Amino acid sequence: MQDTLTHRQLKSLVHVSTVINSSLDIETIFDLIIGEAISAVDAAGGGSIWVFDLQKQRLVAKSAHGLFYPQIFKSIELSSGESMTGMTFQAEKGLVFHNEEEIKQALDTLTPGNRTLLDESISNNFHFTSVISSPILLKGTCIGVITLDSFDKSLHFKKEDMQLLEAIAQQAAIALEKSNIYHQEKKTVQLLSRSIETQRNISNLVVNGEGIQSIIDYIYKTIGEHVFLFDEMGELTASACPAPVSVEMNSKLLRFVKQNDQSLNSPYSVFEITFGFENYQLIALPLQSKIKPLGTLIIISNDPIGEVGINALEHICTVLTLVLVKEQAVHETQQRLRNEFMTKILSGQVIDETLTKQAKNLQFDLNRNYIAVIVSIENKDKLQRGAISENVINNLLYMMNTNFLGKNLQGAALIDQNKLAALFSYPAKLQAVNPAGSIKELALHLQQEIDKTYSELDITIGIGRMKPNLAAAHESFKEAEKCTSFMKNYHFEERALSYTDLGIQRFILRNSEEELLDFVHEVIGPLIQYERARKGELLQTLLTYLRQNQNIKRTAVVLHVHTNTLNYRLKRIEEILSTDLTDGQQLFNIQLAGTIYHYIKR
Repeated sequence: MQDTLTHRQLKSLVHVSTVINSSLDIETIFDLIIGEAISAVDAAGGGSIWVFDLQKQRLVAKSAHGLFYPQIFKSIELSSGESMTGMTFQAEKGLVFHNEEEIKQALDTLTPGNRTLLDESISNNFHFTSVISSPILLKGTCIGVITLDSFDKSLHFKKEDMQLLEAIAQQAAIALEKSNIYHQEKKTVQLLSRSIETQRNISNLVVNGEGIQSIIDYIYKTIGEHVFLFDEMGELTASACPAPVSVEMNSKLLRFVKQNDQSLNSPYSVFEITFGFENYQLIALPLQSKIKPLGTLIIISNDPIGEVGINALEHICTVLTLVLVKEQAVHETQQRLRNEFMTKILSGQVIDETLTKQAKNLQFDLNRNYIAVIVSIENKDKLQRGAISENVINNLLYMMNTNFLGKNLQGAALIDQNKLAALFSYPAKLQAVNPAGSIKELALHLQQEIDKTYSELDITIGIGRMKPNLAAAHESFKEAEKCTSFMKNYHFEERALSYTDLGIQRFILRNSEEELLDFVHEVIGPLIQYERARKGELLQTLLTYLRQNQNIKRTAVVLHVHTNTLNYRLKRIEEILSTDLTDGQQLFNIQLAGTIYHYIKR
């Protein structure tokens, strides 16, 4: 390239190289490059230097000379292939636009917005007569473009001008790389200094008793990027951001954390992630104690954070981990004390002076209303009965506290083998119409959430009745146990049941199965025997007739038979059972026996 340059051009190139390498300030370098290029090329009346922005995926004007309104011109952002500059970037080689017709064809590729900005930045008295444009190539990659414009019809760009511009572009690439290296090293030193200061400031926050949110806020103020802290269950516990988090960002983050569990030995991870049309760098740093993960710190940055910056974040994570370990130790101690207290209460132990003192320390009000709930957990695979890991049980306890108890601040949950127990607390003068009904809705929602995560588990939830004080809470607990026993032992479709819903089924719970079977056989035994011998439909007819409140027409519709057929069947049933279906007392016994048979039949 330089062998074909004239002596004058070589002198110009040496001068340009000396000038643009005289500064390490990136903005100054941009101005020097385009200024010296215009001075070195006689036909150039103006020009601009562009750099490709990786985040925007656009060519951005960094400096413009010879224009009336360079600030307006610098608002233009070009796609690859757009105008003379974009075409040069796309071709990755120097291009010459010899006349106004070729320039017009190139300018026709501008978007309407960019064309408006271009027209506003140049006086009407000025028109492009010819243009030369050269790519700035760094290690084989086009990182920008230098474009020179001629506004004088008597001056034309020569072949030697393009050669000189390409040589200047080579020098520009070297100068820009040198400036970037300098600033990266300078930034590294600043980051190291800031890292030490940041650790000291965060340590001071910890010493002064500030919580996790204060530390997250400080990290955000220091780096100016999105900061998120997720716990070991993948739930967001603290965050600090320059702007409100979009629904898309929130959902993508939650999905990312759920799908990218950090192992105990994994280092930080760096990902590229897109929100809307913007590209970001996502850095995930695991927070781990010696024995288990505690959560994940996530940084979302517009600009890439270098290795030194990430190392500084790792040091911050060390302090965060210490705080989390301390908080978790306090939480586990509180949970253990509450477990011990609830175990005593739910077992029916008399509330003496010691328990009263414990209740006060744990913020239990003896005179509030309480409802007990039991979540029974079993593997659906009978061969795996009882083989439920401690980690799964702890996760279920977490889900119960967050998704079930929720804002019931004076409520509590505990683990009892393969069983979870919870106490809901309500004011003494309760305003709610049906707390058991609302708890059942929460229970069904909890069951759905557990099914999503642990489809292999069989969950049954029993809900006791509300009791007037803490001393009577064990009675509600026993009722909840009866509900789970009923669902396990008898044919019952729902997997969440309140004691209030049991109704007549409580009769079943109070008697042995042998006594229940005796009663069933005494009342409807002959009809059962008849059915087994003849495989008829009389028993089904009777049960349907009772469920339809002895309404002939509705029963006939449900059974898809004529009313005459139904009347015949009912008369035959009366004969077999030697009973009168219009007798209230006999009808009650038959209905009760039918209900019991429905639940205990094998």
